[in-house]
Amino acid sequence: MNKANYPKQQITEALIDLLQKTSIEDITITSLVTKAHVSRNAFYNNYQSVEDVLKEAYRQAHQKAFQNKYIDISYFTSDEAILDFIQFFDKNTALLLALQKWNLLPYIAKYNTHCILNSLEQSNNPFIHQYKEYFMIYHTIPYFQICYYWILSDKKETPQELFQMIKQLQKQS
Repeated sequence: MNKANYPKQQITEALIDLLQKTSIEDITITSLVTKAHVSRNAFYNNYQSVEDVLKEAYRQAHQKAFQNKYIDISYFTSDEAILDFIQFFDKNTALLLALQKWNLLPYIAKYNTHCILNSLEQSNNPFIHQYKEYFMIYHTIPYFQICYYWILSDKKETPQELFQMIKQLQKQS
């Protein structure tokens, strides 16, 4: 890890841990930097608020999972996309539940929409270009909603079982 990113990573991990036990309104900069073992200066050199840390944690996780994959339109209709969604939700359950718990899901929706629409804007397919919003909704919202329900239901199925269930649902439509 880059030394410059170390305080950011420590702060992000500390926030996710604190959010499991405390409401976002009750988390202070002092409690966060104490948990992260960084200085207040390190916090303010990187963030303006606790909410900024949570949003940054989501952006980093999303970018790591989906970086450069949205460029290829065929990705949205692939098994790889389904598996990536499942893996993203499985790996980032605590973060996603924290965002949901403190009403930051609109931020996720806005960020995801921005990323996907920017990539679809580059499409050479005139139909997809014209109807990119519908394309995005049709090909991403169902996976997001299924995976979201999966983590809210304590991941009763294994990731592989969830993948097989989604594939069966596709056959039913």
